[in-house]
Amino acid sequence: MATWYWGQQNGEQILPKSEFVRLVTHLHAVRPFRSTFIYSQWGFCLLHLIVETVTGKPFGDFVHQSIFKPLGLTTATFDTPMWDNIMEPHANRDDGKACKILIGKFDSSSGLAAGTGGKSSIKDQLKLYIALLAAYSHQVTNNVDTTPGSPFTQLRTIFTPHIRLPGSQIEKQAYCLGLYRTKLPGNLSCASLNSALPREQVLTFGEGEAGVGMTSEEIFHHSSTMPGFMGAMFLVPRTQSGVVVMTNTTPRMDTADLSAQLLLSVLLDMKPLQNLVSQSEAVVHMQFGWFKQLSAFLESCRTDNPPTHRLPAYAGTYWNAARNFKIVVTAETAGLNLSIQGMPITTYHVKPCDGDTFFWPADREHELVDRGMWFAPFPQFHLLVFETDSNGVLSLAWQHDRIMDAEVFDKEVNEVGARL
Repeated sequence: MATWYWGQQNGEQILPKSEFVRLVTHLHAVRPFRSTFIYSQWGFCLLHLIVETVTGKPFGDFVHQSIFKPLGLTTATFDTPMWDNIMEPHANRDDGKACKILIGKFDSSSGLAAGTGGKSSIKDQLKLYIALLAAYSHQVTNNVDTTPGSPFTQLRTIFTPHIRLPGSQIEKQAYCLGLYRTKLPGNLSCASLNSALPREQVLTFGEGEAGVGMTSEEIFHHSSTMPGFMGAMFLVPRTQSGVVVMTNTTPRMDTADLSAQLLLSVLLDMKPLQNLVSQSEAVVHMQFGWFKQLSAFLESCRTDNPPTHRLPAYAGTYWNAARNFKIVVTAETAGLNLSIQGMPITTYHVKPCDGDTFFWPADREHELVDRGMWFAPFPQFHLLVFETDSNGVLSLAWQHDRIMDAEVFDKEVNEVGARL
């Protein structure tokens, strides 16, 4: 939620970490505390800042000394990898071809390392998860919160379900502290792009397995979902084993998720998921459908009502309530150009839609490939509404997050009270 504030297009970071705390204090809760499950990376970003403030060390250095080095991990890092043979981020065009895209550094200096995850080889990832499972087993078995020789502590609390996922009971499927827990049979795609299918179409892992049904096998899991990279991790505490699959493309469907589940069925000696091909085709069709429906909706909103004022009147700088995030608007021949934070890369070209409402077209390839964006398939993201009066333009409202209300950005006023 609200990742729009730190990155939108082609990896350009648009808010420095020095402003993270001030911005977060202006974010309003969209639901009552513990009333529902909402995933947000801001808690991890704040943790990043807390660690650096308390230790006086960059976040990446602290994690390396505290976790990676004791575990003997040689490639794992929260900063810029310094080795060769590095996977580069890509995105799939509509025809499936992969193109390179740009993403942010996501390192200690950005303040986003904890919120976006580390980087490592698969070998080091597996070593980390093996050590994590061993420490968890030791702490559960001995009713303790530490394990000799391990940097991992409080794992019983971390692995405990804390809030149920929508449509499920907490003992069946829930979010813990940093990972999901599902008791089989269940939906292991809940954190994946594939979960956007209607609930009745999502495959149930372990369905029809009498043994699994009786033992209620616990799977702890998470998906990696960010521009240019997708991944899936499934851990099985009972067998001290797991599956990890990583890919380096913003996809048409999450292949890492279904591939990992196929491997998990082999690991647990279970029947593999059925209808994987049709499931994959359904996700691709769904994703293309998002943008087709968006385009149709935006076209239906267009009218012949012109803007209240001439386009130059809408030009100016618009600020959020915290006065640390701005949208710089300039007039063009047939519309407006919006530069987020006045940055050179993160821009939107909008055209009149209906009166003082402007829009930018929905196009999957342009957004995911050409601009390196993540999915935002809801109409309000493509619509901006300016508030005007007889004297000029007062503000613009933009609902840039599906579950948040439209945010109002007030137009900057000069010393004599005129809006710039």
